[in-house]
Amino acid sequence: MKLYFFIRELQTKNRKFGKQKEYPGTTHEVIYIINGNGTWWGTNKKHNVEQGDVLFNPEGSLTHTGKNGNIKLWQIFFDESLFSPAQNMEKEALYVLGLIKLHAKRGTTIRLSKIGRERTHIIFSNMLWEFQNRYRGYSWALRLKLIEFLITVMRDKEFKIPIKGLKPLSNSQIQDIIQFLHMEYMNPITVQDILNSFPLSRSHFHALFKKETGKTFLDYLTELRCEKAGELLVSTDLQITEIASKCGFNNISHFYHTFGKIKGMPPKQFRDNS
Repeated sequence: MKLYFFIRELQTKNRKFGKQKEYPGTTHEVIYIINGNGTWWGTNKKHNVEQGDVLFNPEGSLTHTGKNGNIKLWQIFFDESLFSPAQNMEKEALYVLGLIKLHAKRGTTIRLSKIGRERTHIIFSNMLWEFQNRYRGYSWALRLKLIEFLITVMRDKEFKIPIKGLKPLSNSQIQDIIQFLHMEYMNPITVQDILNSFPLSRSHFHALFKKETGKTFLDYLTELRCEKAGELLVSTDLQITEIASKCGFNNISHFYHTFGKIKGMPPKQFRDNS
């Protein structure tokens, strides 16, 4: 059974970690040291840990170094499937998670700045509250808190990791524009309409759009409209003229010509063959 999210508070003098390996695939474990000092014993590695340190996917044991008391910590399990790669915000969270995973291959402990530690403490404290109280919308809140934690780590001045070898994120502005086209393709859309809403120069927009999609803006929009028209031809009994209008074609002759060029056959034949 996949463990999607779990959080609890622990106090310990000596404890082994690495249980995320009991869960399949993409489940991760995060340990946050609330207070106390200790020694982390990993695979052939040993180092000190202190209040505010984060251990990511730890495999080894944590020992309290003081004579009295325990190390107090939060233990969190979460699965990557909580994030949807179809959403820009969550795609960026997965990217940051990928950076942290890369870092964890070299060393389990993430040591943040004072501000980073304070923010992380608040985030995890809120996670625990959401998990224990489970008010309406708590699952959304937990996912957003995880994203906030990942962004806090990534922005922290003490977290330094090379990104060479990792594929960069898609341009979020172009992805937002594409989403806009999918919502507004049935209406007249010009490049100026796009530029009025997104702070890009005309030349920069065209260059970014071509780089991101492999197509010009006009080609992408035309193909999108023909794709939507093809869906209506197959799934409805609407007249072809009505379908053309619903998909942003104001000239029926232009629709026939464009649809035939992109789909390789006229609209009627496309409907009959489907």
